[in-house]
This record gives sequence, structure tokens and C-alpha cells, in this order.
Amino acid sequence: MKTRKVKIEEAVGMILCHDITEIIPGEKKGRAFGKGHRIREEDLERLKGLGKNHIYVLHMDEDDVHEDDAGRILGEVLAGENIKVTEPYESRVNLHAAVDGLLKVNTKALYRINRLDDVAASTLPNYSVVGKGEMVAGTKAIPLVVKRGIMEQVREIGKEEGAVVSVVPFRPVKISLIITGTEVYKGIIQDAFQPVLREKVEALGGEVIDVSYAPDDERMIREKIQRALGLGSDIVLVSGGMSVDPDDVTPKAICSVAQVVKYGSPVLPGAMFMMSYIGDVAVIGIPACGMYAKITVFDLIYPRIAAGERIQKEDIIALANGGLCRKCESCRFPNCSFGRG
Repeated sequence: MKTRKVKIEEAVGMILCHDITEIIPGEKKGRAFGKGHRIREEDLERLKGLGKNHIYVLHMDEDDVHEDDAGRILGEVLAGENIKVTEPYESRVNLHAAVDGLLKVNTKALYRINRLDDVAASTLPNYSVVGKGEMVAGTKAIPLVVKRGIMEQVREIGKEEGAVVSVVPFRPVKISLIITGTEVYKGIIQDAFQPVLREKVEALGGEVIDVSYAPDDERMIREKIQRALGLGSDIVLVSGGMSVDPDDVTPKAICSVAQVVKYGSPVLPGAMFMMSYIGDVAVIGIPACGMYAKITVFDLIYPRIAAGERIQKEDIIALANGGLCRKCESCRFPNCSFGRG
């Protein structure tokens, strides 16, 4: 890449290598044309009005890629399913969710791209819940021109690793709620679990098809779970009675009918969480914190299940880094560190 001085009349199609400032006394001083701008026929009169009869432009070598073209390539490589890519502005390309859903980030590919010189890409955290139109990633070329070999490496990473960001729509899942606890079952205390869980699952497009209650009785809880399966539930949420106290028999009931992925999570609040499956049906044991804490491990795991992901033991273990809630006076989740390790 070199720079050279040319007459304005010869500059159409060429690329500015510096900003051109416009000053209107008493009104403004600002950038009229930015470096990297490709001169158009309609720009000539304005440039002359700014006193520019000659300008300095870039002379690109054969192996140079203009920043905007580099930005387009980066956007194409990053974008997966349900992602819309903007046109570059000073090489900056933004990627937006085309649907409501769960953001999936190929962190390995993202890391490999950012190891290359002269390019940068950033995303929202993996497994973020995103809305249609929300910006989920951005990418940019650092200099005005990037060597073609670097952009070829970017493309090769895309071929090897696949897309960097995609959005998985939430499924219209059918959900059964089983509220356990003798006090609630007998009407001694009011059920506080149902409204909280209903709001969270419906916010992601789920439908609560049944709500039932059971005392602290292993057999009855087990029967309620089996009944939920008969109703065609995709997910069964069993709340309460998840501690190690002798009276808390919910974990035993779940273990008797389901394959447990993990009992206990490295997330606070949510340590007594249980993840299990009966075939393809997720059966989730939700501890008492799910009733009174605004955000718990459930808010980290449930969106992934609603998007069709099958949770593994390693997925829960990985939540340890970032799994401690700060308990802010005013909750800012998901715009905080919780679950973002």
C-alpha cells in the first residue's frame, strides 16, 4: 500500500488515506469525508468547495483488500443461521438476530479469527437470549487495507469451523409444573412457585399445559411426573423439596423415574438444582431459591432446553466460572456477570 497525490478530477473511484475536515465558522467543525472513503463523482463539487484541488489517495497493491471488502468477508464468515449482516461502514459490519431465540457462539472459531492480525470480531456472550433485530456481533478491519492472505485465512477458518454466530429459535414446548410441599398441598401456605415459573417459560414461548400439587411423598411425586409424561409434556418442572433434609423427597422421586444428568450445580443461587431426562423429556428439579430469587441457575439452563439443546453434565459444571450472583440491589441480568464466565 502506498499513498499518492492526484488531481480531484482524477480521483473518482480512488480511496482517501486521511480525513478531510469541514469548517463552517461559528457553526461546526467536523469530518466531511473519512479516511477509507471511496471518491464518487458526486463528491467532487463538495471537495472543491472545501478547497481541495488535489487529494492524497491510497494506491493498493494486488494483495491488498480494502477495509470495507474485508468487513464484508468477516461478516459472511461470522454469520450463521438466522443472522442478518449490515453493509460496512468504515469496515465495521454488524450482525443482527433475524428471529427471537438463543444465541450460539462458536467460541473456538471466534478465538482463531481474533488471533489473526488486522481483524477483530466480538459477540454477545454465548447462550444469550436475544430478540429479533438485536445486534449480536460486530466485526471490523483494523487498518485501511488488509493483506489478502489474512482474509484467505479468515475464509479457511470459516470452512473448518463453521459459522461463528447463529440464533436458534425457541420451540413451542409444552410444560407441566409439579409443585411439591405438604404445606402448599394442604393449602396452609400459598403457592409462590407457579407464577414465577409460568412467567419465565411463557416469556420464551412455552405453554404451561398442567399444574399439579403433591405433598412431601415420594410415591405421589413420582406419580405426578408419570402423569405429566402422559399429557405429552416436553418439559416437567418439579419445584420444592430439593434439599438433603429427610423431609425433602423430591430428588428421590425424580431419581426413581428419570436418568439424572447432575444433582447439584456450581451456581449460587441454585446449588440444589437437578437436571434429568426421561427419554427426550427434560425433568428439572428446582430448589426453593427459584421461588424467591429473581435469577437462578434455572435462568441459565432453561433457555438452552427451550431451544432444543440436551444438557450434559459438563454444561452445568462449566457454569462455575461466573456462577456467583452478585445480588445487586437493582437486578441487571442478563447485562451482568452472572453466568457469563
